[in-house]
Amino acid sequence: MEEKKGNNQNNIINYANTSEYMTFELGAMKYAIELPKIREILTYPDNITQLPNTSKWVKGLINLRGEVVPILDIRIKFKTSDEPTYDENTSVIAVITDDKRMIGIIVDLVDDVQRLDTSSLAPVSEMGSAIPSRYLKGYVRLDNNQMLVIMDIEKVVAKEELQN
Repeated sequence: MEEKKGNNQNNIINYANTSEYMTFELGAMKYAIELPKIREILTYPDNITQLPNTSKWVKGLINLRGEVVPILDIRIKFKTSDEPTYDENTSVIAVITDDKRMIGIIVDLVDDVQRLDTSSLAPVSEMGSAIPSRYLKGYVRLDNNQMLVIMDIEKVVAKEELQN
């Protein structure tokens, strides 16, 4: 009986260290964003209003349920592929920032929701990802030994970044 109690206690402790993340692909790598930051997932929209004099990675604006939302192609910003494709897998993840801005980021493929133990987050070296480490929180190893990189979406879509 004592042993069973201990197992349950461990499960509770492990569960407390976990959070839900949306996983997605950029090029050959898998990334994740905390689920509470995500408002919704969209197919790549046809009706993006382009903006003059903006960076190549700023695709433009869309109207999402009455709210004007900038659409950013982070595949271009981080050069995760030579020439990004826009096909049936291309998706937009609408994220809500801490300062309540809604921003859409374009990814190659939205994968799944996963519960991750973030207590085992390892730092990402500059060599470990196509994306500079300042935009990343770290990575976890999945059960299949694949590396899943946790993106710091606040830093990726910070107002200063949009001016570059």
